Amino acid sequence: MSGERPLVIVGAGENAAIAYEYFTHDSPHTVVAFGVKREFLDATELYGLPILALDELPKRFPPSDLLVLVAIPWTHLNRVRMRLYEAIEAAGYQCASYVTSNAFAWHNLKIGENTFVFKNNVLQHHVAVGDNVVLSSGNHVGHRTKIGCFVSSHVVISGNPAKPTGRDSFDSLGVPR
Repeated sequence: MSGERPLVIVGAGENAAIAYEYFTHDSPHTVVAFGVKREFLDATELYGLPILALDELPKRFPPSDLLVLVAIPWTHLNRVRMRLYEAIEAAGYQCASYVTSNAFAWHNLKIGENTFVFKNNVLQHHVAVGDNVVLSSGNHVGHRTKIGCFVSSHVVISGNPAKPTGRDSFDSLGVPR
């Protein structure tokens, strides 16, 4: 995780509610607000916290003050989620990531920004999970695997059994051998 800074969750639907629960009960972060595009602003609060139009976010919460997590569905092959993630980063915000305490995450796991790892995932040694990735519950990600997309529940991704010699695809990630 990215420290104990306040957190704004982008979204106000079921994914945002799930993120709120996980961050509230299994992280050092405090959720302080939700944000949505103005055309989707149809309520003023969720869980007793304000729901703000995203264009108001910088006035209320400058980028240096908090972290943001984009927690919207992966519809349209994650394109909407990616656009919002890129807009949040372009506005100067740093995105949080979350790995549940109920996952087996090896000590040399690399996690990108705005990534959410649900319960019962096994992430073996030298796994690299990129930016804006969601790993649903119950997956097994084998050693030296690089993940850069949404992974649904109960997927097994075998590791790279080849002995690492010379340069390989992980050199650019800075993954130690």
